[in-house]
Amino acid sequence: MSSINISQDQNWKLLQYFNIYRVALATMAAGVAVIAGSVSSFGSADPNLFLYSSITYLVIGLFGLKITQTRQPDFETQASVFFFGDVTFITLLMHASGGISSGLGLFLIIAIAGCSLMLGKKMTVFFAALASIAALIQHGWGWLTGAVPIEAITEDFPQVGILGIGLFATAALGRAIANRVHSSEALAERRGIDLANLTQLNELVIQRMQSGVLVCDVNGNISLSNNQAQHFLNLSPANTAIGDVSSELAESLNEWLEYPERHLQRPFRTRIGHTLLPRFELLGKSPEAGILIFLDDAAILKQQAQQLKMAALARLTASIAHEIRNPLGAISNAAQLLAETAPPESQDSRLIEIISDHTRRMNTIIENITQLARRDRVSLVQLALHPWLLELRDQYVSQVQLPVRAISITGDKQLMACIDPDQLYQIVINLCQNALRYCPSFTDEPLIQLELGYTEDNYPRLDVMDTGTGVPPGIIENIFDPFFTTSASGTGLGLYISRELCEGNGGRLDYVPEKAVGACFRITFASSSECGTSL
Repeated sequence: MSSINISQDQNWKLLQYFNIYRVALATMAAGVAVIAGSVSSFGSADPNLFLYSSITYLVIGLFGLKITQTRQPDFETQASVFFFGDVTFITLLMHASGGISSGLGLFLIIAIAGCSLMLGKKMTVFFAALASIAALIQHGWGWLTGAVPIEAITEDFPQVGILGIGLFATAALGRAIANRVHSSEALAERRGIDLANLTQLNELVIQRMQSGVLVCDVNGNISLSNNQAQHFLNLSPANTAIGDVSSELAESLNEWLEYPERHLQRPFRTRIGHTLLPRFELLGKSPEAGILIFLDDAAILKQQAQQLKMAALARLTASIAHEIRNPLGAISNAAQLLAETAPPESQDSRLIEIISDHTRRMNTIIENITQLARRDRVSLVQLALHPWLLELRDQYVSQVQLPVRAISITGDKQLMACIDPDQLYQIVINLCQNALRYCPSFTDEPLIQLELGYTEDNYPRLDVMDTGTGVPPGIIENIFDPFFTTSASGTGLGLYISRELCEGNGGRLDYVPEKAVGACFRITFASSSECGTSL
């Protein structure tokens, strides 16, 4: 039978304490037998039995201390044997001291109380009954052996009965207390596990946050930081104070502590180039309890705001583009009809040509905006990039009237990627058109190189490189902004739409400086394993 709702470690520890109690009780009994002798009432009826019983009880207690540490045999066996020894030897000590009148029967109650805490209900009742029977047999031993008449022992039977009732009452009360204690321990253990899990979850969430998190005291001493904060601020073990990390952040903290109701967000620049917006919160009701600092990357916030703005703009402009397309088509048709009747080289012919040019440009912008509005409608497939690029190159060079060798395709011919082929076509065409716009005339050397391979973190990539003039360093940060262009005939939407389409396909588009003679744009794809359909 197993103990109820209590851990094994607690069981063994409690049994070890009871072994210490047994050793102490047996030692005192042996000491009384050896030192006090006939002066004490303990052992007065049979001194030798009292001495030998106490010594044997002491040996059993010492042996119990040893085997309890090794935990062999199992807990149930050890506890049952030791409590049986308690009942046996306490009864012998009581018999050697004159019986129930010696008062040693109280130690039986302590033994049953310990049994109720460590063993199950059935074993507790068994040992309570065993102790009651042992006390009854001990009291009637003289009559059973014929040494004393029945009349000599009947007057003390009520005391034996009271002891028996006390043993069963102790067993019942001990089990009730044990059940309550075990239930409380189980509840506390579950709460402890839940708290540990919650703490681990909170720590994991904090460590994975995109915002940096710092915890400091009112003097600015840092006590906790997450991975993002360590990255933003380039924290080291030597940086234990806000002032050591950033004087601007320390100044903002002091200003907030003085005027906490203002909720100021003053951006500051870190030593490694990040621009951060700090937010301060109290951990308690006063700054002495600690201060929580959130650090948000201004570039990420700007990008998120830009994405929200452009998503709303895309929906709006798509609606407007739909309304503009019909009148624009009518203007284009009218211009064509006028061109048929206008004399060549006349002023009217020149005006009609201007109308046609601007109509075509407006139509290009409308088509680009329509593509942007469709970025969320993606059909991802596993695409073999090399044969697909060969087919795209053949189509594209025929459109722009260039020889096939003007565009070279190199790299891993077995590369697979997860992408929507129609949207990839638009991305690559946009990049090739940009490249040709800034490339020199064709002289038997490839103007554009399409290189297939893997990124450092093992994702498929396609680098589109040209031999043009490259991107001036001063505008690199703006080339993906919508409507930003350095060409008089450009719309400024090509690179922006290409990046949006890449992100809609789970990839990204980046400018890679110093990779090529001119410009190099890298398309990073999602892994082909993320798709279910192959093409």
